Amino acid sequence: MLTIDEYIAKMKKSDKLDEFDYTKQSENMSVVMKYVMSYFNEYLTMETCDAETIKLKHATDKLEEEIEKRYPKSKDFILDFYMQYKIRIHKEIDKWLEDLPYFPFFYSEHDFSSAAKSFSTSHKIKGANMEEYENNITTLIAELKQYNTEGLSPSEMIHLDNNIVKWIKETYRQYGVNLFSFAYNLADTYNDRYVKYERERYGERPYYVNNYNHRYNNNPFNIDRIFEDNKHRPFLENKRGELEMLVMHEWLFSMVYDDDYWPEYVNLCVSRGKVNIVRNVNALLPVSSSGLNYPEDASCVTEHIITTDGILKKKPERAYILRVDVSQTYAGVWQNSEEMASLITALQASFKEFGVPKVLELTAPVKTASFDEEIFISCCSILEKKMKKNTQMKVAIVNGLENKKSKQKPKPISYLNTIEDLIKLKVQLRERKIPLRFSIDFPALLGSKRSSSYSQREVFGALTEIKNSIVCLNITNFKTQESYGPKYKEISEDLDVYYLHKFKHPTYDDFYTMLSAAFNDNQKRYLIPKSIANDAELEELVDNLLRSGFAFCDGGEQHE
Repeated sequence: MLTIDEYIAKMKKSDKLDEFDYTKQSENMSVVMKYVMSYFNEYLTMETCDAETIKLKHATDKLEEEIEKRYPKSKDFILDFYMQYKIRIHKEIDKWLEDLPYFPFFYSEHDFSSAAKSFSTSHKIKGANMEEYENNITTLIAELKQYNTEGLSPSEMIHLDNNIVKWIKETYRQYGVNLFSFAYNLADTYNDRYVKYERERYGERPYYVNNYNHRYNNNPFNIDRIFEDNKHRPFLENKRGELEMLVMHEWLFSMVYDDDYWPEYVNLCVSRGKVNIVRNVNALLPVSSSGLNYPEDASCVTEHIITTDGILKKKPERAYILRVDVSQTYAGVWQNSEEMASLITALQASFKEFGVPKVLELTAPVKTASFDEEIFISCCSILEKKMKKNTQMKVAIVNGLENKKSKQKPKPISYLNTIEDLIKLKVQLRERKIPLRFSIDFPALLGSKRSSSYSQREVFGALTEIKNSIVCLNITNFKTQESYGPKYKEISEDLDVYYLHKFKHPTYDDFYTMLSAAFNDNQKRYLIPKSIANDAELEELVDNLLRSGFAFCDGGEQHE
């Protein structure tokens, strides 16, 4: 049965009609009109077709257009089945698969043939023996799985450990399984079940109230059962904790917006051995100073030594970080290449006798009327090149305070006293390919005068631009700000909502939380306590860092 277009094309070919011959335009129009009349008056007779046949023809044409690219191997089966039973078998199977447990994990011929057998024996279609089509259904299920599996979106994985991302990508490439999509869908089912939309009784403020306790839960989202049912799959072997972490990631960042808990959660998983390929987030290496002793959960194997001339008086008792305060003996070291060479000679002599430090810190220069930035950058280059042979040592510059107005003699202004100064220097060093690092003195940085456009939160936001170059964190005890109130979230330009949790865990909007969010990576950095009076204050500092999602390491094996 031909459509009218196909009939006209057939007749044109038979009559050798040249529709592009404009000298016969009127004649061709008349001929085509005859074709149309002939189609309806002669070709479409009761002997050749009926309305149902025409309708079926149009339906099969539309169906073929729909499926030929989606299910190329199953196209003929789908069309033949439709012609015989008037049923779109691919839609029947697709709907049935929605209730098939763990279908997103299916990848093998055994998976698809088992599903086909189950469908064939359980799904009844009048007049059809479905078991006869089992092989065709196996192929169709495999194509449905491939078509329905979404591609990966790397931008959604920025908070995940690189090894987790690698595992997701390899699983997708090798098995055609999107673990990330599975995690999102599972988290979404819990969101539908436990998160309720409410409004204030006497106001217009909307709330999303989470009634599921995900914090410190040993078996969130019933992961134990899911893993037990699927641990035979090669991409899930020994990955129970990693699978849980994927679901928790989507729950925290996409459902209930409790992302402050993420770094603490990751570090808990690592410390308790729940994951095999994940590293600590915000790992800190404790450094001792002023005879202070860390608590047991922050093992310290590194000491901090400060000198003004680069000369060590005795052998360090353990691994060490050496800081040179250049404000005295070598006050002109950043503006004089000869002084820099003299300091380097003294340092190399100390390193030869006592060993190389983990980090060599030099305090930033001070601003004077004659300060020359180009000479400073040149001295940075000299320092970096001369120290390059010490491959295990990092060289860092320490920022300083601004000039404070007081009745006493004012202190000189540090060249690096604002976040803008740090970012500017980083750009200059990058342009000249000088890989010097930074040791950030946070009391000095946050205590310096900044433009009114920078709040403390914005300072930490800007700090992310240079975080990969930061090797030491100099931190004192900052005041914590605990809250149990709702968390604000902007859903869109027209909708702002607040999230509440039935199980009231405190939230924080303070220095430690912002510090954790600013870094949020797997890089190890040294913690150097500053202005800490005693062991009790140091323990309080450690507790605040742990609470905000930092982990403490001893330089080797990581632990909480």
